[in-house]
This record gives sequence, structure tokens and C-alpha cells, in this order.
Amino acid sequence: MIRILQFLLLIVLIAGTITFVAGLEGRIQGEAFGWKFNGSSGLIVGGFVLLIIAVSYLTGVVKDLMALPAKMRAREAKARREKGIVALTRGLEAVAVGDASDAVHHARIARRHLDEMSLTRLLSAQAAQMNGDDIAARDSFSAMLEAPETEFLGLRGLYLQAMARNDKDAARAHAERAFALRANAKWAFQSVFDLALERGAWGDARAALVKARKNKLLPSVEIDRADAVLLSADAASVLLAGDEKTAVGEVEAALKLAPGFTPAAVTAARLYGGQGRKAKAVKILEHAFAVAPHPALARALGAVCTDEKAETRAQAFARLADKAADSPEAILLRARRDLLQEDHDAAIARLEPLLADAPTAETLTLMAEAMTAKHGEAAARGWYEHAASAPRDPRPGADGEFHFTREGWAQLVREYMAHGRLSPPPLEAAHFRLSTEEIKLLAAPPVLAAADDAEAESQEEAEDDFSKVTVPQGDLSRGEEPVPETTSTDEDDHIHNDEEADRAATAARKVS
Repeated sequence: MIRILQFLLLIVLIAGTITFVAGLEGRIQGEAFGWKFNGSSGLIVGGFVLLIIAVSYLTGVVKDLMALPAKMRAREAKARREKGIVALTRGLEAVAVGDASDAVHHARIARRHLDEMSLTRLLSAQAAQMNGDDIAARDSFSAMLEAPETEFLGLRGLYLQAMARNDKDAARAHAERAFALRANAKWAFQSVFDLALERGAWGDARAALVKARKNKLLPSVEIDRADAVLLSADAASVLLAGDEKTAVGEVEAALKLAPGFTPAAVTAARLYGGQGRKAKAVKILEHAFAVAPHPALARALGAVCTDEKAETRAQAFARLADKAADSPEAILLRARRDLLQEDHDAAIARLEPLLADAPTAETLTLMAEAMTAKHGEAAARGWYEHAASAPRDPRPGADGEFHFTREGWAQLVREYMAHGRLSPPPLEAAHFRLSTEEIKLLAAPPVLAAADDAEAESQEEAEDDFSKVTVPQGDLSRGEEPVPETTSTDEDDHIHNDEEADRAATAARKVS
């Protein structure tokens, strides 16, 4: 509709122009280039307009003729580019389905038809990798570094190749260059971070975390937890060199990032306790216990208060237990408090519920201590035997000590960063259990236990007497009753009197 309107307007314009020119009156005389002209105004003006139109048309025709070779070359280049794009697409499809020969074939066609080598180098590198030609793949990846648009992809390819041949130095160089090029690339951060952890470069790992935080590659809470572990690892390193001042500063910074990180809390408490700042040490332990109860915190508190009176230590244990009142660690702390206050019955009553549900060696040892204090060492012997065979607490530092290797710190960084725990949960459930009868028997006073043992022995002897009696088979079809016979042993080869014989016969009848 718009084109029709434009055409009509053009017709009206032309008609108006012709009418205007035809309506001109007068004559025009002049001389140009030796030519004299004298004619009507309308004719001369109309001729001049037609001349301009003809010149314009001829100029366009000449320009089209002159541009024809360029247009033909452009059309040919376009056709080549289209063929190259098709080959590139099919080559990438071949890579996706794992067809190495087809990928190499289409990569060759794409290189021949595409002038932009950056588009084909990635395909060539991937095809070479699939074909097992690592040298050709490395050359292609290296060539990609020359173009800004493919540099990052080339670095990733070279990094993966270096990792495949276990060349960690080269892999580190490629990963760091890629991370500097694009700080928002998660694979580059993860590569730099993991390689720093592997070689124990805690400072480099923390620098990578700074960039990750800036570019929001990970949640802030995960970065805080990882940073806390790295600070604690560095504190452990500087402590070995005797630099307690730096270690204190680092564990304090770690606890600000992750208040419940037990290794940092234990280290800080020991350092402050060694400086005589026991109140500060206790406060740190209580804060950490409230976030994440752990037996190492209780042991650290005991070490800090080791020179205090029993009542003072009992109160300290009670305050720590109140920070996480429902945890098993709190129950053990209250049991320790009861033992310090010589309330042995209360300690035993607290421990019995834990004994029925996968008790650890620490729970059994505390029960043994309570039984020793109440009934003497003889009453604790069974508890100590069970404690020796009971499973230990699988958590790191359950014995109160954290002695991580470099690999251990690296694993702890990953675990605590991702899950907020010191180690993965055990794969197998604890199979060690104590039945209610066993608990009652072990918790009984020695006299009652001895009486129960005597009764059990007498019952076993009676069963042995029954086992010494044999009943020969009579001819039951004729109604004959079996005749009891006695078997002789080395110690007793006959029945001494008639009364014993009657009892044996009666027992034999009951058995038959």
C-alpha cells in the first residue's frame, strides 16, 4: 500500500514538473563552448532536466559495470564462507558424537574455506585430541592464543593437556593466565584454587578466594569457611616456626569468619591459656561449642582449667555444656562435672542412655571411672575391657589433638567449605551396642555381680549333668519304655548311691 502511494506521488510530481516546464513563457538565448542557442524557455529547461537524468543513469550503469568484478568475488567468498560454516557445524557435531574421523575431515574442509582461522582452530584441536594426536592438538591450542577471541579457549585446552600428562607447573601457568584474563570463569578459579591447595600455598589460595568473592563465583558463606580453614592452616605453619603472635592473629581472624571452626578455637584457647589469659580462652571455647559441639573443645577446656580446683573445673564444664544442652558432648561434660563433684550415681545415670546407643570409647571410659570411684577397680574392669574394643569417635580431633598433614589441610578446606564439617560422615553405622541386661550387669556392685556369676555357673553345671545322661531307645512299637543308661567319663564312671540314680532316671524320663 505504501509503495503504491509512493508511485502515485512520483507520477504527480513528474506531471507537475512537465506542466510547469511547458508553461514557461519567453525565450532563452546564449552561447557556450562556441555554440549559440536560442529557443523557448520550456524546451531548453526540459532538455536540461532530461540531460541530467540521462547523465545520472549512465553514471550508475558505469559504476555497476566497474563494481561487477568485486561483486563476483564477494559472491564467491560468501559461498566459500557458507561451505566453511557448514563444515564447521558438522565437525562440531562429529566431536559431540565422538566420530574422530568425521571431525578431522570436516575440520580440514573448514580450514580450506574459512579465512578466520580462529573459528577452525578449536575444531582442529578437538579433532586431533579425539584422533590421539596430542602434538597437533597442542599446536592448535597454542595458535589460538594469538587471537584475543580464542585465547581463553586455548588456555583451557592447554591446561587440560598439562593436567592429563601430570605437568602441574604448566597447568598452573595456564590456569593463572586464564584466571587473570577472565576472573569470572569458575573453572579457572577452581583450577588455581585446587593447585594452590595441592602444593600448600595457602596465601595463593586465599588470593583466589578474594577474586571469587568479588566476582560472586561462590556463596559468601562458603568463601568465609574456606578462608577460615586456610587461616588456621597458616597459623599451624607459623606456630611450628615459633611465631605465636602471628598465629594468634590468624586464628582470631578465622574465628570471626567461622566461629564454630573447632581447630581454630582449640588453637586459640591453648595460645591464650599459655599466656595466662584463661578467661579469654574459656570464652572462645564456649562460643565455638555453642555453634558446633565437639569433644576437642571439652578437652581443651580441661587443659585450660587443669590447675584450678575441682569445683571450679566442674562449674566450667557445666557452663560449656549449657551452650549446647541437648548434644551428646554436653551429656559427657555434665558427667565429668558429676565425677568432679563426687556425685557418682548422677554420672552413671547420665551415661546409661548413651551406653545403649553406639557408645564410644570415651563414654565407656567415663563409666569405668564412675564405677571405680563408687565400687573400686574390680567393678570397672568390664567397662575398661569394653572401652578397649569400642569404636573411637571418627571425627578429626576427637582425642583433643589436630595434627593435619598438608594433604589433610587441603581436604579439610574442601570439606568445610562445601559442607561446614570437619570430615564426611562414616560410611558404615556403628555396630557396637550394649544390651540393657549387659548395662545392668556391668553397673551392678561387685557382690551382686559375683552372685549372678555363681548362679550362672551352677546353671551351666546342671546343664552339663544333663548332657552326661543318655537315653537308649526301646522298642516303642511294643510299648516298651526306654531304659536309662549312664555314660561314664574319666572323672566320674558310676553313680555313687541310689538317690542319685533315681534323680538321673527321672531326668532321663523327662528328656525322653
